Amino acid sequence: MDYSNVIYFLIIFIHITITLEYNDDYDVEQQLASQSFIPISEPIHHLSSSIFDSLSQSNLSLTSFLFTDQTINLDSLGISNIEPNTFINYRIPVTTIILASNYLSYLPNNVFQPFSSTLINLNLQRNHFRSLLNNYFLRRLEQLRTLDLSKNQLYELHKQDFTDLRRLETLILRENKLTYLPYAIFSRCRTITTLDLSDNELSIIDSNAFRSLYRLKILLLSNNPLGQRLLTNQLMEPLKNLEYLDLENTELNNLSPFLFISNQHLRSIKLRRNNFQTIINDSYHSLQRTFCHAHSLIEIDLVSTHLRSLDICTYDQIPSLRRLYLMNNPLHCSCDLFYLKYGDIYRVLLTDGNGIDRVHTDIDTYLDRWISRPELRRHLEKAYTRGDFYRLPIELSLFARCATPKQWSGREIGNITGIFTQCQQRWSNIEQECQNYCQLDKKLQISMTTIKHTSSGSIHFNLFVVRLYFILLTFFLYI
Repeated sequence: MDYSNVIYFLIIFIHITITLEYNDDYDVEQQLASQSFIPISEPIHHLSSSIFDSLSQSNLSLTSFLFTDQTINLDSLGISNIEPNTFINYRIPVTTIILASNYLSYLPNNVFQPFSSTLINLNLQRNHFRSLLNNYFLRRLEQLRTLDLSKNQLYELHKQDFTDLRRLETLILRENKLTYLPYAIFSRCRTITTLDLSDNELSIIDSNAFRSLYRLKILLLSNNPLGQRLLTNQLMEPLKNLEYLDLENTELNNLSPFLFISNQHLRSIKLRRNNFQTIINDSYHSLQRTFCHAHSLIEIDLVSTHLRSLDICTYDQIPSLRRLYLMNNPLHCSCDLFYLKYGDIYRVLLTDGNGIDRVHTDIDTYLDRWISRPELRRHLEKAYTRGDFYRLPIELSLFARCATPKQWSGREIGNITGIFTQCQQRWSNIEQECQNYCQLDKKLQISMTTIKHTSSGSIHFNLFVVRLYFILLTFFLYI
């Protein structure tokens, strides 16, 4: 008997069976997909348990499964009121609730109680909340990680608004009407790592507003009328783990010296669209010593800040600095500005141990050929590894152009060569001039010590109050 034909027909039969089953499954999926979105023609002004139950059963778009994530999506349904027991019959664990783009200004206290142990993300953006003072719907949501209240009408915040949010990591309050941040306002949610307060009207911030935010990594304050007087060492001191700070368009024209001395993990700061205008040939510079002792800082964004010149020593004394964004500024291209990009390059080439022996007049010609080539970058990285200089040259960003002097007007900073001859004397003095530039003076040391003592004193006082409370409680119970 020839078994080859039998095996062949068996393979054909199996292939046809699988194809038919696949087509049947595909048809079912297509039917479900076509039924998964049923447009709701009229707004649901008042959401009750009966309405929600019928919606969740008939409209698959309201309850979507994404892997192990269960989402209730009530976006843009015209909801203005929700009854306390709306979700009482919904037995599936829910991790995300979306109530964005509705007309909510109040939520019942226990509306999310069925999901108190599972809810991780709550999206309430684009509603009509003005205050959370008498709203207790956030209570007992101990698993909540992300709370989005952006694009509401919040004009005030209170400590009790965030009670019991012990695991909250991301708090988004952007595009509200906030004008004031009170004392230790976020002390009830100390686990926050991202705080977005951008696009508000903040003009008053208590100097201890950020107390207890030791885990905060990202702070967004852009598009607020802050002014530099609000940004003090005391305000920034608790933010020990801050990595990114956005101060774009916050009406700054200066920042105080050593402002980020307590933020030893700060890597990036955005200052664009402020006004740090400087006067050429004047001893005063904006941002003088502002970044001193910010030893982890990698990039500073100064785009569109009206800068004419930089306080050279402030930036020279940041060993970690790699990128300085200077586009759209009327820059005066002086030897000080060029030093940040080229100073260390020239120094390494002049003291190079690999046999490069050139007279000073030939250095310009050499660099004209090599300044933009990868070989030079690799050469500098090797010199940096050997310890020939304490930081790699700072990238002054593409498209940053000189406004003055006339000979370089309109040219990109990163593409100017032939400057060593006229700058070598100035550059030889800069290293010595900047050597002790970021040394703390006695006045600032006293100020920093006072801030630390004040913070620790407050902690000790709070512990004292707690201990006194328990002593009195024990005494009265004993009586």
